[in-house]
Amino acid sequence: MKRLIRFFAFMCMLAIHLLLVNPIFGKDMHPAVNKLVDRLHMDGLDEQYLQDLFSRPDLKLMPQAIAKSLMRKEANLNYAQFLEKYSVDRTISYLKTHRKSLEKMEGHFGVSAPVVVAILSVETSCGRYMGKFETVNILVTQTLSLEPVIYRQIYDYIPVKEKSNLTPQRVRKRLERKSARAYAELKALLIYSKDHGVDPFLVKGSIEGAIGLPQFLPSNIKRYGFDGNGDGKIDLFQHEDAITSVASYLQAHKWREDYTYRQKKKIIRNYNQSDYYANTVLKLAELLANHWP
Repeated sequence: MKRLIRFFAFMCMLAIHLLLVNPIFGKDMHPAVNKLVDRLHMDGLDEQYLQDLFSRPDLKLMPQAIAKSLMRKEANLNYAQFLEKYSVDRTISYLKTHRKSLEKMEGHFGVSAPVVVAILSVETSCGRYMGKFETVNILVTQTLSLEPVIYRQIYDYIPVKEKSNLTPQRVRKRLERKSARAYAELKALLIYSKDHGVDPFLVKGSIEGAIGLPQFLPSNIKRYGFDGNGDGKIDLFQHEDAITSVASYLQAHKWREDYTYRQKKKIIRNYNQSDYYANTVLKLAELLANHWP
């Protein structure tokens, strides 16, 4: 009973904080935010941690970013750029710079350096472009995207010319999928941040919530993340950890160097379900193999 009273008091305090400290969450959003916080707490996250987090002015809704993500089309992405000479040369340089870490990774996981580096190159140009969006804000907005207030904001940010394809029904259906996935990723991000002493607002990533050099979704850090430099933490913004985490992912999906192209492509498509992506990774890995070991 005492715990219930304490939690009720916590929720009341949170509502006041949201109104006074973070006015972007207007009164129409209080029930939805309270419900989200309640769910996170019931799933094991600390009350004080959640209160501090949702009271911060850094917490913002990002409907424009979510609208932009709905308009992205895989076929329009420029995968050919990763096979251009300037890009391949930079990737070869990365291969040589991190040679010791890559050799150690190969010995431990049995995954070739060229394919790991090819993934890092296609994902973030080996760490040059890891995303500019506050991941916690992206995931909170995705989680709450079906709330009427946020849904309207997202739809309003979609240009008129796109709305013939992105009808309200299609948008809602896609947001339903995003919202369901985003809650699990938000929870994973907050647990990771708390356990590793990381400020979640300093974690930036893609418009979809993927982070670090390998662009893992937060839930994949626990599943496949690996402490490559032995400092007791998994930091996907650190090269050794990123390299070994990609190798860990491939190993978990039964990667073998003697597999056929088709078998390797099937595994790469688990990383990103795109033929364009998988073909680019494997072609780049083939080019890198000429410079390894």
